[in-house]
Amino acid sequence: MHAMRILIHTDEYYPTGGPCARRMKVFAQEFSRLGHSVTVLASAANRKAGPGEPGPERVLFCPVIPLRRKSAVNRLLNNLSFAVTSLVRGLACPRADIVLTTSPPPLVSPAGWLLARIKGAKLVYDVRDIWPDVALEMGSFSTGSLYGRVFGTVARFMYRRADLICAASPGKVGKLQEKLPEDRRDRVRLISNGFDLHFAAYPDDPETAERYRLGEGFTCVYVGNLGLAQGLDRLLDLAGTPEGRRTRFLLFGTGAEEQVLRARARREGLDNVEFHGVVEHRKVSTILRRADLSFISLKNARMRDSVPTKIFEALGVGCPVLLVAEGDACQVVEESGLGWCVSPDEPERLEPALKAARENPPGPEDRRRAMKLMEERYSRQEIAGELERQLRALLRP
Repeated sequence: MHAMRILIHTDEYYPTGGPCARRMKVFAQEFSRLGHSVTVLASAANRKAGPGEPGPERVLFCPVIPLRRKSAVNRLLNNLSFAVTSLVRGLACPRADIVLTTSPPPLVSPAGWLLARIKGAKLVYDVRDIWPDVALEMGSFSTGSLYGRVFGTVARFMYRRADLICAASPGKVGKLQEKLPEDRRDRVRLISNGFDLHFAAYPDDPETAERYRLGEGFTCVYVGNLGLAQGLDRLLDLAGTPEGRRTRFLLFGTGAEEQVLRARARREGLDNVEFHGVVEHRKVSTILRRADLSFISLKNARMRDSVPTKIFEALGVGCPVLLVAEGDACQVVEESGLGWCVSPDEPERLEPALKAARENPPGPEDRRRAMKLMEERYSRQEIAGELERQLRALLRP
């Protein structure tokens, strides 16, 4: 087998613990394990997460204008500075067969395209969220706005020039195919989110369980970004119901909505809601194993093609899921048989779902069945292997 030279171009990377970083890290690990040479171009901001453990891939951290405050202008400067510095550092890298660039953020991707052109490499465009569509679904801006027009132009530019487009969910495959002429639609392939098998291998941590009093009463946890897309007002709505008052809600993470949520919880006297900030990723497996329920929510029903990574992590360690969403994410939970799905348009169904979770919790066999499904069908390692086969097919004469 011919060893490929793969250049991964990503703003976010390990040791940062976000979904993009973990997705790209598994890709790099699997490509390296299969005998390929992997170089990663990533933002130097990722170094703030700590030294991390070295892997087989070569990682080049590119300087950026720091994102000290999350305003639109600062995000723009941060993204564009990475696009420029990653291009400069990428030019000094050896010749590549494949350049894989990922979005969001969409504004950095043209630098990946330019690197592919200069190096004579095939261009792979990994689309985790479709921009500007996802921002329009959240109501962040309108179709005719400046941001909508710019992001739409960049996205169409990349779709036309990519040799392979990876879509992270079945719904995204259909959406992306509709944006392409018929003779190019076969370039869109499903390379879904999934469950990292290393996550299940993290040992149980009794100190973490004791610190957060996991096991004291019925505990529902949320782990992830406290942002606009997550619709976490619903969690506070649920916490204020009679059934919710009997439940401990533990939120782990930070984000744009954190202070708003904290203020509302104080205002409404929701002393059953606790905010614990960001927790080390390896400890999340203990939190999910010990919790009775994992709360996962998307802002509205229009986000039908979004499948949060946290679904796979909860199910992969046998934690039941209370999901507020429709579409692809709900299909994963229903297939697992380990959770309850509620439409964002039917919030009145949340309290009955919580009551069902409290009164009829899944048994050990239900949990084992869901864990086996995540391992056998949704393994991120297997998904990376499928992508590797797609990359080899791209290079065949």
